[in-house]
Amino acid sequence: MFKRILHDDWTTIVPIIAFVITFTFFVVMVVRAVKMKKAEQDHLSSLPLEDEKTRK
Repeated sequence: MFKRILHDDWTTIVPIIAFVITFTFFVVMVVRAVKMKKAEQDHLSSLPLEDEKTRK
């Protein structure tokens, strides 16, 4: 009886775990983006536009 319960239960637990991991990742990224300093934002926003001559 317990074997059937455990076997049927993992199919509902795996999507929940995947959602929690994904949600946590996005929350951490949003918090890091909000707390980022203005100087770091400017530096990161200009990275793709810099060419080799203007880099320090």
